[in-house]
Amino acid sequence: MSGFGKRIDLAIEVFNRTGYPLKIIGSGPEGKKLRSIARSNVEFLGWQPDEVVAKYYSNCRALIFPGEEDFGIVPLEAMASGRPVIAYRRGGALETIVPYGQKDKTGGNAPTGLFFHEQNVDSLIEAIKQFEKIEMDFDPVAIRNHALQWNRGIFKEKVKKYIYERMGLTC
Repeated sequence: MSGFGKRIDLAIEVFNRTGYPLKIIGSGPEGKKLRSIARSNVEFLGWQPDEVVAKYYSNCRALIFPGEEDFGIVPLEAMASGRPVIAYRRGGALETIVPYGQKDKTGGNAPTGLFFHEQNVDSLIEAIKQFEKIEMDFDPVAIRNHALQWNRGIFKEKVKKYIYERMGLTC
């Protein structure tokens, strides 16, 4: 994650309670405060180059995305690595994540993550418990394929097609 302040404090509190390992990539002005509340199972890796971040995405069980952003590239990066996302049900996550148990916009049923509904400890812990029960239902290839919709080239073609259709032209 690039920068703190994206409700990383919530993730830390949850992982402090559960004892599960949590790795945090990124830096920011809240770093010192966040380190002071974290237990030994929470590891701060600081800023990392893209290749290292991609390696962590590929090897994680899931990405925890506790904040709300307009779009949120971080969940898409994790999904491009075939990893599911546990995200707060607001903002851009609603557009990019196919929640477990629902069909995507094309009618397929390839979940790419699941949501927690309230930005609090109990709600996120409940989502993690649910994830543990269904983890094997996530298909890394389907998750990656879903994320590719936002590949720059594919995205450009979709926008171009949309504009041409609205103007009554063909591409």
